[in-house]
Amino acid sequence: MIRPIVLCKAPRPGAVKTRLQPCFSPEQAANIHAAMARTFIANIARLFPFAWIAADDASDPFFSGFDLSVVSQGEGDLGERMARLLNLAISQGATGVLFTGTDSPHMSDARLLAAMRSLVCNDVVIGAVEDGGYDLIGIRGAHEGVFADIPWSTAEVVDATLCRLHELGLRYRLLSTGFDVDTPNDLTRLLRAGFRLPSSLRDILKSGGNFLAE
Repeated sequence: MIRPIVLCKAPRPGAVKTRLQPCFSPEQAANIHAAMARTFIANIARLFPFAWIAADDASDPFFSGFDLSVVSQGEGDLGERMARLLNLAISQGATGVLFTGTDSPHMSDARLLAAMRSLVCNDVVIGAVEDGGYDLIGIRGAHEGVFADIPWSTAEVVDATLCRLHELGLRYRLLSTGFDVDTPNDLTRLLRAGFRLPSSLRDILKSGGNFLAE
C-alpha cells in the first residue's frame, strides 16, 4: 500500500502564506491557508481514507477537525522531514508514500490517481509546478536518499531531484506541470480556472478588494 501523506502547517498568522501580504493581512492570509488546507484534505480523505496528515505541530487544534490520522513532521529541513515520514510509513507496513502539500486545492482527482498508478511500475513520480518545485512526489520503497541535498524553496528543486534520481538509478515518471497558490496573482488564476471556492474563502478574498470571488 502507498500511504498518502499531506504536509500541512497550522494556520498561524505571520507563519503561513506570507507572500499574500500586503494584499491581505497576516490573519486573512492564515485564514486563506486554513480554507485551502481544509478543501484539499477533504478531497484527499474522500479518495484515500487511509491517508495521514503530517503536521508541523500535531497538538494544534486545527488538526483535530479531520477524520485522518495526524502525525508530526518532526525537525529538520523539508527533505529530512520527508525522509523521516517515508521511513515511518514503511515501518508501519506501507510500500511507499505519496507526499503532497496544501498549496494546490484545485488539484484534480485525475492527477492524484495518476500519481498513485504511476508507482505500480515506477520508483518515483513527480508532479512539477511552474515555479520549479512540485505539488506532489511519490516514492515506492525506502529511497530516502531522493531528498538529500536538494535546494529547497528554490526554482531548482525539480531539476535537482531529477539529477538525484539519475544518480540513484531510480525509474520515475513526470506528470504534467501544474501550479500552486502562493501569491495574489495565483489566487486570481485559481478563480479564473473555475475552481469552486468554499464560502469561507470567498468572503476573505472579497475583503482583499482586487480578488473578488464572483
